[in-house]
This record gives sequence, structure tokens and C-alpha cells, in this order.
Amino acid sequence: MINVFDLNNLYKEYFGKSPYYVTPKGSEEPLTQDVNYADIPKNESPRGTIHYSRKQIAFNKIGAYGQDIWLPCEFYKNEQKVIEIEACTISVNLAKTVVRTPVSERKGTYKETFNVDDYKFTIRGFVIGKNRKFPEDDIIKLKDVFETGDPVALHGGYPEMFLDESCRVVVTSLEFPEVQGKAPWIRPFTLNCESDFIQDLEIS
Repeated sequence: MINVFDLNNLYKEYFGKSPYYVTPKGSEEPLTQDVNYADIPKNESPRGTIHYSRKQIAFNKIGAYGQDIWLPCEFYKNEQKVIEIEACTISVNLAKTVVRTPVSERKGTYKETFNVDDYKFTIRGFVIGKNRKFPEDDIIKLKDVFETGDPVALHGGYPEMFLDESCRVVVTSLEFPEVQGKAPWIRPFTLNCESDFIQDLEIS
């Protein structure tokens, strides 16, 4: 049995906004055709191409039915994969602490960068049960990632663009919003985590 659903509509309904990339409705034709013309360059990345980051980490994968799945991510605990999230979007928030010092008889302030804050990731997505079964196992895995006291790592082509020193993160919140009158085997969630670069703190 094959379950057919529109992730774009689900995402917009549960989270109140559209994902960054929306596939046009009814666009099931390949990105390239076998017929080539001399004045039109051939597409070097047709559908089914795996795109890699500078670190040689894949940005996308090919699903069980041949569809492109972009920016999946994985959570690891003690170097063991706990869960892979395919149907999701990832937002990144970067901030830094700036010390501002007023200067006498001059406009503005003298600014000095004190430190770069932790990188904060917000992952919004769905856990989807196979064969229309409630995704209990995946919910428990996400709960375990949130509650564990062991080191947690976030992997994926997109998040690892920012996690250059270490892939360790701390999961700060996890939400499963209420769902009314919808398919019980599709559960939306929002997970927030932040980088954990500093592992040892020395106080002198």
C-alpha cells in the first residue's frame, strides 16, 4: 500500500508558513530531456544527482520511489545513529556578543566583538509511520535525543556547514503540537538545538 500526501500543504497547515523550496504542482517531468540542442547547455545535474558540500557530505538523497529528498539530517548518540529525519526544514540562527563603548563628543559607539554565540538550529518536520501505523518508535527516539545526558551529534550536509569545529549539539526543546482530525500516522514536531563546541571549562 502506498500512502500519498502533500508535504507542502501539511507543513503550511501545521507551522503556518511554507517551506523554503516548493515543488510546482504537477511538475513530474524530468529536469532534462534526451533531446539536446547545440545552443542550449546540457543540465549537468539532472534529477537523481546527489549534490555534495565542500566537506563531501551529501545535501540530498534519493527516496524509495526515486524522489529527491533535500537536506535530511541525522541525530547520533555515542556515535550511534538514533534517527534520520527526511521530511523536515532546518533554520539556523547566528548571533554574537558585541561590546559597545560610547565615545565622547562623537556619534555612535566603538564596537568590539566579545564572542560568537552558539549556533541555534530549529528543525521542523514530520515523523511518518510506515503502512499507516502510528510512528511510536520515531517519537520515542526523538524523546530520547531530547532527554539523554550523553553527547548528541547532528549530521547532515546543511547543518555541518556551520558545525565546523564539532557536530555536538544540545537539544533545548522538543514540541509535538496537537493534531485534530488528521492522519494519525503523520506527526509534526519542532526541535530546537544549539552547538556545543566548548567541552572543557577551565577556571583559574
